[in-house]
Amino acid sequence: MKHNCPAFFETAFDEGYTIEQDGYLYRLFRQDMGELQVNTGKIVANDPFVMFETEPFVEVFPKGSFSVQLAIAQVQSLSKDEQSDDPLEPDERIALARIVFSDKPVVSWKMAVWPESDVSQLGEGEFFGYGVDAGTGSFMDAEACTLLEREMEKDEMFYETLTKKMDQTYKHTRSWGLIDLVDGCNVAMFSTGWGDGSYASYIGYDAEGQIARLVTDFYLLDWMGSAKE
Repeated sequence: MKHNCPAFFETAFDEGYTIEQDGYLYRLFRQDMGELQVNTGKIVANDPFVMFETEPFVEVFPKGSFSVQLAIAQVQSLSKDEQSDDPLEPDERIALARIVFSDKPVVSWKMAVWPESDVSQLGEGEFFGYGVDAGTGSFMDAEACTLLEREMEKDEMFYETLTKKMDQTYKHTRSWGLIDLVDGCNVAMFSTGWGDGSYASYIGYDAEGQIARLVTDFYLLDWMGSAKE
């Protein structure tokens, strides 16, 4: 089933994209994380610290190394009463994360789902998403997911290793990291918008029906009203 996704799924990654919403100004910029290794073509998106979802999406993606990018918003209140001289301002939040499989324009979008997902049962504003309980999302190949699960089970403090690597990019209030597990196997991790919740991902197709993007939306920018899981 195709979805009428907003134009900012693409334009939010363009230089200088701004939008006003609910009394706040969002200035977005793109952060290039590096390349994710996709070995099996099966991609997992989840909270890597709690691993609620370890099953990959149904869709089979291209194999190889692909750029992972973040659309990060600098958020400022338009109300003079709420503006601050706090040196931590402006607040920065990750609005969207994507894998770029090709530079071709996206002409259609489809929600990324799991085998048990029945999109026909969704009502307006509803979606299938992955649960976040540690304020962090990710992209990883199914092979990397298996390795990460193994490391977490073997060493209960392994999450501290991941946190320290993400902290290297910390800025109020977001961080990210492209973390190698073994040679040729890595995971892209990033803060999720305002924090915990449930977040859907969408597959973008080019004019020839080939996969060009995989985008996770952290609902920083409201485009479908009150989104429900």
